[in-house]
Amino acid sequence: MKYYKTLFFIILLCTSTKAEAQLSTNEKPVSFVRESELPVNFRNTVPIVTMPQLDMEKIAKEDEEDEGYDMPFRFGYSHLVNYDLNNCGKWFELSNGDRLWQLNIICPNALSINLCYDKFWLPDGGKFFVYSKDRKHTLGAFTSKNNKGSRNVTRGFATELVFSDDIILEYYQPKEVVLNAIISIEHVVHGYRNIRLDESGYGTSDMCMVNVNCEEGQNWQYEKRAIARVLYCRTASSGSLITTTSLNGEPYFLTANHCVTGKEKDAIHDPNYDQAVFYWNYETPGCINPIIEPTNYTTTSGATVIANYGIPDFALLRLTEDPLSIDDYEPYYLGWDRSGHSGLPGVCIHHPRGDVKKISTVLYQPDSITYITPDKVYWNVYWKQTENGHGVVNPGSSGSPLLNGAHKVIGQLRASETENCNYSRKSYYGRFSVSWVGNGISTDSIHRRLDCWLDSLNTGAQTMEGLLIVRSANTISTNQQLYGNIRITSTGQLSVQSNVELMGNSRLIVENGGILIVNAGTLSNVDLDIKPGATIQIINGGIIETRNGFEAPIGTTVEIIDGQIQ
Repeated sequence: MKYYKTLFFIILLCTSTKAEAQLSTNEKPVSFVRESELPVNFRNTVPIVTMPQLDMEKIAKEDEEDEGYDMPFRFGYSHLVNYDLNNCGKWFELSNGDRLWQLNIICPNALSINLCYDKFWLPDGGKFFVYSKDRKHTLGAFTSKNNKGSRNVTRGFATELVFSDDIILEYYQPKEVVLNAIISIEHVVHGYRNIRLDESGYGTSDMCMVNVNCEEGQNWQYEKRAIARVLYCRTASSGSLITTTSLNGEPYFLTANHCVTGKEKDAIHDPNYDQAVFYWNYETPGCINPIIEPTNYTTTSGATVIANYGIPDFALLRLTEDPLSIDDYEPYYLGWDRSGHSGLPGVCIHHPRGDVKKISTVLYQPDSITYITPDKVYWNVYWKQTENGHGVVNPGSSGSPLLNGAHKVIGQLRASETENCNYSRKSYYGRFSVSWVGNGISTDSIHRRLDCWLDSLNTGAQTMEGLLIVRSANTISTNQQLYGNIRITSTGQLSVQSNVELMGNSRLIVENGGILIVNAGTLSNVDLDIKPGATIQIINGGIIETRNGFEAPIGTTVEIIDGQIQ
Protein backbone atom coordinates (compact mmCIF):
# COMPACT_ATOMS: atom_id res chain seq x y z
CA MET A 1 0.00 0.00 0.00
CA LYS A 2 1.16 3.51 -0.73
CA TYR A 3 1.11 6.15 1.99
CA TYR A 4 1.27 9.89 1.42
CA LYS A 5 2.48 12.65 3.67
CA THR A 6 1.97 16.36 3.53
CA LEU A 7 4.64 18.29 1.66
CA PHE A 8 6.77 20.17 4.22
CA PHE A 9 9.58 21.72 2.21
CA ILE A 10 9.75 25.11 0.55
CA ILE A 11 10.27 25.38 -3.20
CA LEU A 12 13.92 26.26 -3.60
CA LEU A 13 13.60 28.90 -6.28
CA CYS A 14 10.77 31.31 -5.55
CA THR A 15 8.97 31.45 -8.88
CA SER A 16 5.39 30.92 -9.98
CA THR A 17 3.69 29.50 -13.02
CA LYS A 18 0.25 30.76 -13.86
CA ALA A 19 -0.31 29.77 -17.45
CA GLU A 20 -2.42 26.83 -18.54
CA ALA A 21 -1.88 27.04 -22.26
CA GLN A 22 0.65 26.87 -25.03
CA LEU A 23 2.62 29.92 -26.02
CA SER A 24 -0.42 32.03 -26.73
CA THR A 25 -2.14 35.27 -25.79
CA ASN A 26 -4.21 33.37 -23.20
CA GLU A 27 -7.40 35.29 -23.99
CA LYS A 28 -11.05 34.49 -24.49
CA PRO A 29 -12.18 33.47 -27.99
CA VAL A 30 -13.55 36.35 -30.03
CA SER A 31 -17.00 34.75 -30.26
CA PHE A 32 -17.27 34.84 -26.44
CA VAL A 33 -16.86 38.60 -26.22
CA ARG A 34 -18.50 39.66 -29.51
CA GLU A 35 -21.35 37.17 -29.68
CA SER A 36 -23.91 39.99 -30.00
CA GLU A 37 -22.38 40.86 -33.39
CA LEU A 38 -22.99 37.38 -34.76
CA PRO A 39 -26.25 36.08 -36.27
CA VAL A 40 -28.93 34.94 -33.84
CA ASN A 41 -28.50 31.25 -32.97
CA PHE A 42 -25.26 31.18 -34.95
CA ARG A 43 -24.02 28.32 -32.77
CA ASN A 44 -26.72 26.05 -34.18
CA THR A 45 -25.48 26.71 -37.71
CA VAL A 46 -21.83 25.77 -37.18
CA PRO A 47 -21.03 22.69 -39.34
CA ILE A 48 -20.42 19.49 -37.37
CA VAL A 49 -18.10 16.63 -38.29
CA THR A 50 -18.40 13.48 -36.21
CA MET A 51 -15.61 10.92 -36.01
CA PRO A 52 -16.43 7.19 -36.23
CA GLN A 53 -16.98 5.12 -33.11
CA LEU A 54 -13.84 3.29 -31.95
CA ASP A 55 -13.41 -0.48 -32.03
CA MET A 56 -12.05 -0.76 -28.51
CA GLU A 57 -11.45 -4.51 -28.70
CA LYS A 58 -9.18 -4.03 -31.69
CA ILE A 59 -7.45 -1.05 -30.08
CA ALA A 60 -6.79 -3.02 -26.89
CA LYS A 61 -5.02 -5.74 -28.89
CA GLU A 62 -2.95 -3.16 -30.74
CA ASP A 63 -1.91 -1.50 -27.48
CA GLU A 64 -0.88 -4.84 -26.01
CA GLU A 65 1.28 -5.54 -29.07
CA ASP A 66 2.81 -2.05 -29.02
CA GLU A 67 3.87 -2.33 -25.39
CA GLY A 68 5.43 -5.71 -26.15
CA TYR A 69 7.60 -3.99 -28.77
CA ASP A 70 8.46 -1.03 -26.48
CA MET A 71 6.48 1.40 -28.58
CA PRO A 72 5.50 4.80 -27.14
CA PHE A 73 2.48 4.82 -24.85
CA ARG A 74 -0.69 5.40 -26.89
CA PHE A 75 -3.51 7.32 -25.22
CA GLY A 76 -5.63 8.12 -28.27
CA TYR A 77 -6.76 6.89 -31.66
CA SER A 78 -5.75 9.11 -34.56
CA HIS A 79 -8.36 9.75 -37.26
CA LEU A 80 -6.68 10.79 -40.50
CA VAL A 81 -8.58 13.75 -41.93
CA ASN A 82 -8.20 16.65 -44.32
CA TYR A 83 -10.01 19.67 -42.89
CA ASP A 84 -9.09 23.27 -43.68
CA LEU A 85 -10.60 26.73 -43.86
CA ASN A 86 -11.84 26.14 -47.41
CA ASN A 87 -13.34 22.64 -47.45
CA CYS A 88 -15.25 22.64 -44.14
CA GLY A 89 -16.51 24.90 -41.38
CA LYS A 90 -18.40 28.16 -41.86
CA TRP A 91 -17.48 31.83 -42.09
CA PHE A 92 -19.43 34.52 -40.24
CA GLU A 93 -19.10 38.28 -40.63
CA LEU A 94 -19.05 40.61 -37.63
CA SER A 95 -20.69 44.02 -37.65
CA ASN A 96 -17.48 45.92 -38.47
CA GLY A 97 -16.45 43.62 -41.32
CA ASP A 98 -14.18 41.30 -39.33
CA ARG A 99 -14.62 37.60 -40.16
CA LEU A 100 -14.93 34.50 -38.00
CA TRP A 101 -14.59 30.85 -39.06
CA GLN A 102 -15.83 27.95 -36.93
CA LEU A 103 -15.93 24.16 -37.12
CA ASN A 104 -17.46 21.73 -34.60
CA ILE A 105 -15.70 18.34 -34.17
CA ILE A 106 -17.22 15.48 -32.14
CA CYS A 107 -15.48 12.29 -31.04
CA PRO A 108 -18.20 10.16 -29.41
CA ASN A 109 -17.40 9.32 -25.77
CA ALA A 110 -13.86 10.68 -26.00
CA LEU A 111 -12.06 11.60 -22.79
CA SER A 112 -10.09 14.22 -24.69
CA ILE A 113 -9.52 15.56 -28.20
CA ASN A 114 -6.31 16.99 -29.59
CA LEU A 115 -5.40 18.06 -33.09
CA CYS A 116 -2.32 17.76 -35.29
CA TYR A 117 -1.91 20.05 -38.30
CA ASP A 118 0.17 19.29 -41.37
CA LYS A 119 0.08 22.96 -42.43
CA PHE A 120 -0.28 25.93 -40.12
CA TRP A 121 0.42 29.57 -40.86
CA LEU A 122 -1.31 32.68 -39.51
CA PRO A 123 -0.93 36.26 -40.76
CA ASP A 124 -0.20 39.08 -38.33
CA GLY A 125 -3.49 39.97 -36.65
CA GLY A 126 -5.11 36.57 -37.10
CA LYS A 127 -6.12 34.59 -34.02
CA PHE A 128 -6.89 30.87 -33.69
CA PHE A 129 -8.71 29.16 -30.79
CA VAL A 130 -9.72 25.63 -29.81
CA TYR A 131 -12.20 25.05 -26.98
CA SER A 132 -14.76 22.65 -25.60
CA LYS A 133 -18.29 23.35 -26.76
CA ASP A 134 -19.39 23.92 -23.16
CA ARG A 135 -16.67 26.62 -23.00
CA LYS A 136 -15.05 25.13 -19.88
CA HIS A 137 -11.65 24.53 -21.50
CA THR A 138 -10.18 27.01 -23.97
CA LEU A 139 -6.85 27.24 -25.79
CA GLY A 140 -5.47 30.33 -27.53
CA ALA A 141 -5.22 32.69 -29.09
CA PHE A 142 -2.53 31.25 -31.30
CA THR A 143 -0.99 33.89 -33.51
CA SER A 144 1.73 34.42 -36.09
CA LYS A 145 4.23 33.88 -33.27
CA ASN A 146 3.33 30.18 -33.44
CA ASN A 147 4.25 29.85 -37.13
CA LYS A 148 7.00 27.29 -37.71
CA GLY A 149 7.52 28.08 -41.38
CA SER A 150 6.56 30.73 -43.93
CA ARG A 151 3.37 31.12 -45.93
CA ASN A 152 5.09 29.66 -48.97
CA VAL A 153 6.83 26.89 -47.05
CA THR A 154 4.34 25.93 -44.36
CA ARG A 155 5.11 23.54 -41.53
CA GLY A 156 3.01 21.68 -39.02
CA PHE A 157 1.62 22.45 -35.60
CA ALA A 158 -0.22 20.77 -32.74
CA THR A 159 -2.61 21.89 -30.03
CA GLU A 160 -2.81 20.28 -26.64
CA LEU A 161 -5.56 18.16 -25.13
CA VAL A 162 -9.05 19.58 -24.69
CA PHE A 163 -10.92 17.44 -22.14
CA SER A 164 -14.19 17.01 -23.97
CA ASP A 165 -15.75 14.89 -26.71
CA ASP A 166 -17.17 17.98 -28.43
CA ILE A 167 -14.91 20.87 -29.46
CA ILE A 168 -15.04 24.08 -31.50
CA LEU A 169 -12.30 25.44 -33.74
CA GLU A 170 -12.39 29.19 -34.29
CA TYR A 171 -10.28 31.48 -36.47
CA TYR A 172 -10.65 35.27 -36.29
CA GLN A 173 -9.50 37.47 -39.17
CA PRO A 174 -9.71 41.28 -38.83
CA LYS A 175 -10.99 43.06 -41.94
CA GLU A 176 -7.66 44.81 -42.49
CA VAL A 177 -5.79 41.48 -42.74
CA VAL A 178 -5.36 40.75 -46.45
CA LEU A 179 -3.49 37.44 -46.39
CA ASN A 180 -5.54 34.34 -45.66
CA ALA A 181 -4.51 31.92 -42.94
CA ILE A 182 -3.50 28.33 -43.69
CA ILE A 183 -4.93 25.88 -41.14
CA SER A 184 -4.97 22.26 -42.30
CA ILE A 185 -5.89 19.51 -39.83
CA GLU A 186 -4.29 16.15 -40.52
CA HIS A 187 -5.20 14.17 -37.39
CA VAL A 188 -8.11 14.33 -34.97
CA VAL A 189 -7.04 12.33 -31.91
CA HIS A 190 -9.80 10.61 -29.93
CA GLY A 191 -8.45 10.20 -26.39
CA TYR A 192 -9.63 6.87 -25.01
CA ARG A 193 -7.16 6.59 -22.12
CA ASN A 194 -7.33 8.96 -19.20
CA ILE A 195 -3.97 10.71 -18.78
CA ARG A 196 -5.23 13.21 -16.24
CA LEU A 197 -6.12 12.95 -12.57
CA ASP A 198 -9.59 11.60 -11.97
CA GLU A 199 -12.06 11.61 -9.12
CA SER A 200 -10.09 8.91 -7.29
CA GLY A 201 -7.07 11.20 -7.00
CA TYR A 202 -4.93 9.06 -9.28
CA GLY A 203 -3.89 9.29 -12.86
CA THR A 204 -3.18 6.27 -15.04
CA SER A 205 0.26 5.37 -13.68
CA ASP A 206 0.86 2.55 -11.21
CA MET A 207 -0.43 3.14 -7.66
CA CYS A 208 3.08 2.71 -6.26
CA MET A 209 4.35 5.87 -7.98
CA VAL A 210 5.70 8.82 -6.00
CA ASN A 211 4.86 12.42 -6.88
CA VAL A 212 7.90 14.57 -7.56
CA ASN A 213 6.95 16.96 -4.75
CA CYS A 214 6.98 14.30 -2.06
CA GLU A 215 9.94 14.24 0.35
CA GLU A 216 11.78 12.02 -2.15
CA GLY A 217 11.97 14.97 -4.51
CA GLN A 218 13.25 17.58 -2.04
CA ASN A 219 16.80 17.48 -3.38
CA TRP A 220 15.70 17.42 -7.03
CA GLN A 221 13.61 20.58 -7.27
CA TYR A 222 15.82 22.19 -9.91
CA GLU A 223 16.24 19.04 -11.97
CA LYS A 224 12.47 18.44 -12.14
CA ARG A 225 12.12 21.70 -14.09
CA ALA A 226 13.99 20.12 -16.99
CA ILE A 227 11.45 17.31 -17.41
CA ALA A 228 8.52 17.48 -19.82
CA ARG A 229 5.65 15.26 -20.84
CA VAL A 230 5.67 14.89 -24.62
CA LEU A 231 2.50 14.27 -26.62
CA TYR A 232 2.94 13.48 -30.29
CA CYS A 233 -0.59 13.29 -31.68
CA ARG A 234 -1.76 10.02 -30.09
CA THR A 235 1.26 8.94 -27.98
CA ALA A 236 2.88 10.08 -24.74
CA SER A 237 6.52 9.93 -23.66
CA SER A 238 9.02 11.79 -21.47
CA GLY A 239 12.27 13.68 -21.88
CA SER A 240 14.42 16.48 -20.52
CA LEU A 241 16.23 19.70 -21.33
CA ILE A 242 19.98 19.19 -21.30
CA THR A 243 22.84 21.66 -21.12
CA THR A 244 25.81 22.24 -23.38
CA THR A 245 29.38 23.27 -22.62
CA SER A 246 28.61 26.75 -23.97
CA LEU A 247 26.09 27.38 -21.15
CA ASN A 248 23.89 29.39 -23.51
CA GLY A 249 20.61 27.66 -22.75
CA GLU A 250 20.07 26.18 -26.20
CA PRO A 251 16.68 24.41 -26.15
CA TYR A 252 18.11 20.90 -26.56
CA PHE A 253 15.85 18.08 -25.37
CA LEU A 254 16.94 14.48 -24.76
CA THR A 255 14.51 11.60 -25.20
CA ALA A 256 14.45 8.05 -26.64
CA ASN A 257 14.86 7.19 -30.30
CA HIS A 258 11.84 4.89 -30.32
CA CYS A 259 9.68 7.83 -29.26
CA VAL A 260 10.48 9.61 -32.53
CA THR A 261 11.05 6.72 -34.94
CA GLY A 262 7.67 5.36 -33.86
CA LYS A 263 6.44 8.39 -35.80
CA GLU A 264 8.90 7.75 -38.64
CA LYS A 265 11.02 10.75 -37.73
CA ASP A 266 14.77 10.80 -38.23
CA ALA A 267 17.46 13.47 -37.97
CA ILE A 268 18.65 12.82 -41.53
CA HIS A 269 15.58 11.66 -43.44
CA ASP A 270 12.64 13.46 -41.76
CA PRO A 271 13.62 15.69 -38.82
CA ASN A 272 10.34 17.63 -38.68
CA TYR A 273 8.75 17.10 -35.25
CA ASP A 274 6.27 19.99 -35.44
CA GLN A 275 3.30 17.98 -34.18
CA ALA A 276 4.78 17.41 -30.72
CA VAL A 277 3.50 19.25 -27.64
CA PHE A 278 5.76 19.60 -24.58
CA TYR A 279 4.09 19.99 -21.17
CA TRP A 280 6.16 21.91 -18.59
CA ASN A 281 5.49 21.88 -14.85
CA TYR A 282 2.74 19.26 -15.22
CA GLU A 283 2.83 18.13 -11.60
CA THR A 284 0.92 18.19 -8.35
CA PRO A 285 1.94 20.91 -5.87
CA GLY A 286 2.34 18.47 -2.98
CA CYS A 287 2.73 14.80 -2.22
CA ILE A 288 -0.97 13.93 -2.24
CA ASN A 289 -2.73 13.76 -5.59
CA PRO A 290 -5.58 16.26 -5.74
CA ILE A 291 -8.82 15.22 -7.40
CA ILE A 292 -8.63 17.90 -10.06
CA GLU A 293 -6.30 18.47 -12.97
CA PRO A 294 -3.18 20.58 -12.24
CA THR A 295 -3.59 24.08 -13.65
CA ASN A 296 -0.11 25.57 -13.30
CA TYR A 297 1.37 23.92 -16.36
CA THR A 298 2.25 25.44 -19.69
CA THR A 299 3.18 23.94 -23.05
CA THR A 300 5.26 24.58 -26.11
CA SER A 301 4.99 22.91 -29.50
CA GLY A 302 7.32 21.74 -32.22
CA ALA A 303 10.88 20.50 -32.49
CA THR A 304 13.50 19.30 -34.93
CA VAL A 305 15.25 15.94 -34.51
CA ILE A 306 18.93 16.87 -34.77
CA ALA A 307 20.51 13.56 -33.69
CA ASN A 308 19.17 10.07 -33.07
CA TYR A 309 20.21 6.44 -33.18
CA GLY A 310 18.56 3.12 -32.34
CA ILE A 311 21.44 1.86 -30.22
CA PRO A 312 21.35 2.77 -27.38
CA ASP A 313 18.03 4.40 -28.25
CA PHE A 314 18.61 8.15 -27.95
CA ALA A 315 17.19 11.19 -29.71
CA LEU A 316 18.22 14.81 -29.32
CA LEU A 317 15.68 17.45 -30.29
CA ARG A 318 15.96 21.18 -30.69
CA LEU A 319 12.70 22.75 -29.51
CA THR A 320 11.09 25.25 -31.86
CA GLU A 321 9.25 27.17 -29.15
CA ASP A 322 11.82 27.87 -26.45
CA PRO A 323 10.56 27.25 -22.87
CA LEU A 324 12.94 30.03 -21.80
CA SER A 325 10.48 32.44 -23.44
CA ILE A 326 7.61 31.37 -21.16
CA ASP A 327 6.68 34.07 -18.69
CA ASP A 328 7.08 33.08 -15.01
CA TYR A 329 8.78 29.78 -15.83
CA GLU A 330 12.44 29.13 -15.05
CA PRO A 331 13.55 26.06 -17.00
CA TYR A 332 16.55 24.03 -15.90
CA TYR A 333 19.05 22.26 -18.15
CA LEU A 334 20.38 18.97 -16.84
CA GLY A 335 24.07 18.28 -16.45
CA TRP A 336 25.58 15.08 -17.81
CA ASP A 337 28.32 12.50 -17.34
CA ARG A 338 29.72 10.84 -20.44
CA SER A 339 32.64 9.13 -18.67
CA GLY A 340 30.99 5.72 -18.84
CA HIS A 341 30.88 5.42 -15.04
CA SER A 342 27.43 5.26 -13.50
CA GLY A 343 28.31 6.93 -10.21
CA LEU A 344 26.21 6.51 -7.09
CA PRO A 345 22.49 5.66 -7.35
CA GLY A 346 20.19 8.56 -8.14
CA VAL A 347 16.67 8.92 -9.51
CA CYS A 348 14.49 9.03 -12.59
CA ILE A 349 11.95 11.86 -13.03
CA HIS A 350 9.26 11.02 -15.56
CA HIS A 351 5.62 11.08 -16.72
CA PRO A 352 4.45 7.44 -16.56
CA ARG A 353 1.50 6.82 -18.91
CA GLY A 354 1.29 10.58 -19.37
CA ASP A 355 0.53 11.08 -15.67
CA VAL A 356 1.71 14.00 -13.53
CA LYS A 357 5.44 14.15 -12.85
CA LYS A 358 6.79 11.31 -10.69
CA ILE A 359 10.15 10.44 -9.12
CA SER A 360 11.56 6.92 -8.81
CA THR A 361 14.61 6.18 -6.66
CA VAL A 362 17.39 3.83 -7.84
CA LEU A 363 18.19 0.96 -5.48
CA TYR A 364 21.65 -0.21 -6.56
CA GLN A 365 24.49 1.40 -8.49
CA PRO A 366 23.57 0.75 -12.15
CA ASP A 367 25.77 -1.69 -14.03
CA SER A 368 26.17 -2.04 -17.80
CA ILE A 369 24.44 -5.03 -19.35
CA THR A 370 23.65 -6.71 -22.63
CA TYR A 371 20.08 -6.08 -23.76
CA ILE A 372 18.81 -6.86 -27.28
CA THR A 373 22.29 -6.25 -28.75
CA PRO A 374 25.49 -8.17 -27.88
CA ASP A 375 27.18 -4.96 -26.69
CA LYS A 376 26.83 -3.61 -23.16
CA VAL A 377 25.26 -0.32 -24.16
CA TYR A 378 22.51 -0.20 -21.52
CA TRP A 379 22.31 0.40 -17.77
CA ASN A 380 20.50 -2.14 -15.62
CA VAL A 381 18.34 -0.40 -12.98
CA TYR A 382 16.31 -1.66 -10.01
CA TRP A 383 13.99 0.56 -7.97
CA LYS A 384 13.94 1.36 -4.26
CA GLN A 385 11.13 1.38 -1.70
CA THR A 386 10.92 4.87 -0.22
CA GLU A 387 8.78 6.59 2.38
CA ASN A 388 5.89 7.43 0.06
CA GLY A 389 5.84 4.50 -2.32
CA HIS A 390 7.95 2.27 -4.55
CA GLY A 391 8.41 4.29 -7.72
CA VAL A 392 9.10 2.34 -10.91
CA VAL A 393 8.62 3.30 -14.58
CA ASN A 394 5.72 2.66 -16.97
CA PRO A 395 5.04 3.06 -20.67
CA GLY A 396 5.12 6.80 -21.22
CA SER A 397 8.26 7.07 -19.07
CA SER A 398 10.29 6.29 -22.19
CA GLY A 399 12.96 8.89 -22.89
CA SER A 400 13.13 10.12 -19.30
CA PRO A 401 16.62 10.72 -17.90
CA LEU A 402 18.48 8.51 -15.46
CA LEU A 403 20.27 10.82 -13.01
CA ASN A 404 23.12 9.62 -10.83
CA GLY A 405 23.87 10.70 -7.27
CA ALA A 406 25.80 13.72 -8.59
CA HIS A 407 22.60 14.91 -10.34
CA LYS A 408 23.95 14.22 -13.83
CA VAL A 409 22.30 12.40 -16.76
CA ILE A 410 23.87 9.02 -17.47
CA GLY A 411 21.15 7.57 -19.71
CA GLN A 412 17.61 7.68 -21.10
CA LEU A 413 14.90 5.05 -20.64
CA ARG A 414 14.73 2.36 -23.34
CA ALA A 415 12.45 -0.28 -21.83
CA SER A 416 11.30 -1.81 -18.58
CA GLU A 417 9.92 -5.01 -17.06
CA THR A 418 8.32 -3.21 -14.09
CA GLU A 419 4.70 -3.14 -15.29
CA ASN A 420 2.07 -3.12 -12.50
CA CYS A 421 4.51 -2.20 -9.72
CA ASN A 422 6.63 -5.29 -10.28
CA TYR A 423 9.53 -4.03 -8.17
CA SER A 424 11.81 -7.01 -8.70
CA ARG A 425 12.14 -6.53 -12.46
CA LYS A 426 14.70 -4.48 -14.39
CA SER A 427 14.56 -1.24 -16.32
CA TYR A 428 16.95 -0.56 -19.19
CA TYR A 429 18.53 2.81 -19.96
CA GLY A 430 20.66 3.62 -22.96
CA ARG A 431 24.08 4.69 -21.70
CA PHE A 432 24.81 8.38 -22.26
CA SER A 433 28.49 7.65 -22.88
CA VAL A 434 27.56 5.39 -25.80
CA SER A 435 25.12 7.92 -27.24
CA TRP A 436 27.92 10.49 -27.05
CA VAL A 437 29.65 8.90 -30.03
CA GLY A 438 26.70 7.08 -31.58
CA ASN A 439 27.87 3.63 -30.43
CA GLY A 440 30.92 4.05 -32.65
CA ILE A 441 28.96 2.86 -35.67
CA SER A 442 27.96 6.02 -37.50
CA THR A 443 30.67 8.34 -36.24
CA ASP A 444 30.88 10.02 -39.65
CA SER A 445 27.51 11.72 -39.14
CA ILE A 446 26.87 14.50 -36.61
CA HIS A 447 23.23 13.40 -36.67
CA ARG A 448 24.05 10.04 -35.03
CA ARG A 449 25.91 11.28 -31.94
CA LEU A 450 25.58 13.77 -29.08
CA ASP A 451 29.07 15.20 -28.78
CA CYS A 452 28.83 17.52 -31.80
CA TRP A 453 25.83 19.24 -30.26
CA LEU A 454 26.39 19.19 -26.51
CA ASP A 455 30.11 20.00 -26.78
CA SER A 456 30.24 22.14 -29.90
CA LEU A 457 33.15 24.03 -28.29
CA ASN A 458 35.11 20.76 -28.37
CA THR A 459 36.22 21.12 -24.75
CA GLY A 460 36.49 17.37 -24.25
CA ALA A 461 34.64 17.65 -20.93
CA GLN A 462 33.82 14.31 -19.34
CA THR A 463 31.14 15.78 -17.10
CA MET A 464 29.03 18.93 -17.13
CA GLU A 465 27.06 20.53 -14.35
CA GLY A 466 23.45 21.57 -14.96
CA LEU A 467 22.38 25.12 -15.78
CA LEU A 468 19.92 27.54 -14.20
CA ILE A 469 19.29 30.79 -16.07
CA VAL A 470 17.96 33.53 -13.78
CA ARG A 471 16.01 36.14 -15.78
CA SER A 472 13.98 37.86 -13.06
CA ALA A 473 14.07 38.45 -9.30
CA ASN A 474 14.55 35.17 -7.45
CA THR A 475 15.45 34.16 -3.90
CA ILE A 476 17.11 31.09 -2.39
CA SER A 477 16.08 30.96 1.26
CA THR A 478 16.80 27.36 2.31
CA ASN A 479 20.16 25.73 3.05
CA GLN A 480 21.10 23.48 0.18
CA GLN A 481 23.60 22.10 -2.28
CA LEU A 482 23.22 23.08 -5.92
CA TYR A 483 24.54 20.82 -8.65
CA GLY A 484 24.35 23.35 -11.47
CA ASN A 485 25.89 26.40 -13.07
CA ILE A 486 23.97 29.65 -12.55
CA ARG A 487 23.71 32.42 -15.13
CA ILE A 488 22.18 35.69 -13.95
CA THR A 489 21.13 37.56 -17.08
CA SER A 490 20.89 41.31 -17.68
CA THR A 491 17.33 41.25 -16.30
CA GLY A 492 17.99 38.79 -13.48
CA GLN A 493 18.54 39.17 -9.77
CA LEU A 494 19.43 36.35 -7.39
CA SER A 495 19.26 36.89 -3.64
CA VAL A 496 20.93 34.22 -1.50
CA GLN A 497 19.55 34.29 2.05
CA SER A 498 20.84 30.95 3.31
CA ASN A 499 23.88 28.68 3.20
CA VAL A 500 24.27 27.48 -0.37
CA GLU A 501 27.10 25.30 -1.67
CA LEU A 502 27.73 24.95 -5.39
CA MET A 503 28.73 21.37 -6.10
CA GLY A 504 31.40 20.05 -8.44
CA ASN A 505 32.80 22.55 -10.93
CA SER A 506 29.73 24.78 -11.04
CA ARG A 507 30.22 28.39 -12.12
CA LEU A 508 28.20 31.45 -11.15
CA ILE A 509 28.08 33.91 -14.04
CA VAL A 510 26.69 37.43 -13.52
CA GLU A 511 26.14 39.20 -16.83
CA ASN A 512 26.07 42.93 -17.56
CA GLY A 513 23.02 44.26 -15.70
CA GLY A 514 22.66 41.15 -13.57
CA ILE A 515 22.58 41.41 -9.77
CA LEU A 516 23.82 38.94 -7.14
CA ILE A 517 22.88 39.65 -3.51
CA VAL A 518 24.24 37.59 -0.63
CA ASN A 519 22.11 38.51 2.37
CA ALA A 520 23.28 36.98 5.67
CA GLY A 521 23.98 33.54 4.19
CA THR A 522 27.14 31.94 2.84
CA LEU A 523 27.59 31.14 -0.83
CA SER A 524 30.42 28.62 -0.92
CA ASN A 525 32.60 26.73 -3.42
CA VAL A 526 31.97 29.45 -6.02
CA ASP A 527 33.80 29.93 -9.30
CA LEU A 528 32.62 33.51 -9.69
CA ASP A 529 32.58 34.92 -13.22
CA ILE A 530 31.32 38.49 -13.07
CA LYS A 531 31.10 40.60 -16.22
CA PRO A 532 31.59 44.38 -16.58
CA GLY A 533 28.31 46.07 -15.73
CA ALA A 534 27.29 43.39 -13.23
CA THR A 535 26.55 44.07 -9.55
CA ILE A 536 27.43 42.12 -6.42
CA GLN A 537 26.01 43.20 -3.08
CA ILE A 538 26.95 41.59 0.25
CA ILE A 539 24.92 42.57 3.31
CA ASN A 540 24.07 41.43 6.85
CA GLY A 541 27.24 39.40 7.29
CA GLY A 542 26.94 37.57 3.99
CA ILE A 543 29.95 35.64 2.74
CA ILE A 544 31.06 34.47 -0.71
CA GLU A 545 33.69 31.73 -0.55
CA THR A 546 35.35 31.39 -3.96
CA ARG A 547 37.34 28.43 -5.26
CA ASN A 548 39.86 30.43 -7.25
CA GLY A 549 39.79 33.88 -5.67
CA PHE A 550 38.13 36.92 -7.15
CA GLU A 551 39.19 40.07 -8.95
CA ALA A 552 36.47 42.47 -10.06
CA PRO A 553 36.84 43.58 -13.69
CA ILE A 554 36.59 47.24 -14.62
CA GLY A 555 32.95 48.33 -14.80
CA THR A 556 31.78 45.96 -12.08
CA THR A 557 29.91 47.19 -9.02
CA VAL A 558 30.92 45.35 -5.86
CA GLU A 559 29.14 46.69 -2.77
CA ILE A 560 30.14 45.11 0.55
CA ILE A 561 28.07 46.68 3.30
CA ASP A 562 28.53 43.94 5.88
CA GLY A 563 30.28 40.78 4.80
CA GLN A 564 33.18 39.58 2.69
CA ILE A 565 34.43 37.77 -0.41
CA GLN A 566 37.04 35.13 0.31
